[in-house]
Amino acid sequence: MEDKSLFEQAYSEIRQQILFDVLKPGTKVSWKQLEQQMQIGRTPIREALIQLRKDGLIYAVPQSGTYISKINLKSAANARFVRENIERLIAMECCAGFSKDDKDSLEAILLAQEQAMREQDKHKFFELDNVFHKMFFKIAGKEEVWEWLEVNNVHLDRFRWLRLNLKSIEWEQIIDQHRAILNSIIEQNLEESSFLLSLHLHEMTEEKQSLLDHYPSYFSDGNL
Repeated sequence: MEDKSLFEQAYSEIRQQILFDVLKPGTKVSWKQLEQQMQIGRTPIREALIQLRKDGLIYAVPQSGTYISKINLKSAANARFVRENIERLIAMECCAGFSKDDKDSLEAILLAQEQAMREQDKHKFFELDNVFHKMFFKIAGKEEVWEWLEVNNVHLDRFRWLRLNLKSIEWEQIIDQHRAILNSIIEQNLEESSFLLSLHLHEMTEEKQSLLDHYPSYFSDGNL
């Protein structure tokens, strides 16, 4: 049980470092540095790296070492396509059964996201963005679908994190879009909620050229 817990700790921490650009695409993974940083043994770190390799986040080069995978633009685009189409259906299910408690929970998330914006807390803002969307899956009784998306959205999430760091991205616009989506669901406007979600999620992969210019070595072949 303890080994499993250490594996989960190592997996979660390394995955987060890759997602948030602490471990940068194309760089070599230092086992020694990870051991010192996390203060855990080599076995759980090795098991975590095996899983991360299966996830497509790292790769091994024989007689050279282990490296952080570059962000696959094609995978990011495919993940955005799947999520956009699934989440539109989720919104329709939410319209059919939306309670006052659901509304209050989502309003609280938006208030917290506004606070994160005022404090310029990028990690909190990014986390709350995910929490907002995850809440709709919970309301629709499809939390397992969200968990599946989280695993398969990894390159999209890495792209989103870099995009959030661009000065041209308006955080307030993201919150305004969230609020418009919420209002359309409260009003049970199926057509409007579907349109707004499609527009909002499609924008996830905008600013491609700006990111390529700013992080020229971060991406592998593919198209958005």
